[in-house]
Amino acid sequence: MHLTALMRFNVDVAAPIEVGPTPTGQRMVANITGGAFDGERLKGRIHASGADWILVDQGGMGRVDVRIVLETDDGANIYVTYGGFLEMSARFGQAIASRGETRFGELYLITQLRFETGDARYQWLNHTLAVGEGRVVPGGIEYQVYELTPA
Repeated sequence: MHLTALMRFNVDVAAPIEVGPTPTGQRMVANITGGAFDGERLKGRIHASGADWILVDQGGMGRVDVRIVLETDDGANIYVTYGGFLEMSARFGQAIASRGETRFGELYLITQLRFETGDARYQWLNHTLAVGEGRVVPGGIEYQVYELTPA
């Protein structure tokens, strides 16, 4: 299996809404307020229409559950879902609290992405599986995303 660079994207994230401790963990919802993406085959903006439904377990590991809509520069809408893990470490907390940033590899923020679109120009995405690594940037999260392709 190979990792091929697909895109880099930044999601602008509002302060999380604290739902509180639930039977399955600490629940938070962070609304996505916009953003942008850029890659060799994809470029555009992120609609302010999604959110991250985060569930943090007793050990401090967060399960991210995100849904967003990308709009390409040529007018295609692409629905994206991704889930993964975010370690709620002291470094993560410091970066968020100070509106600072982290470097790739500094946090455990790993996701798996799936795409849906009806636009013929981007049908290839309907059968693309991708993985991403995230980092904190002021006001949000930046991901570098790689397409998984056969060896």
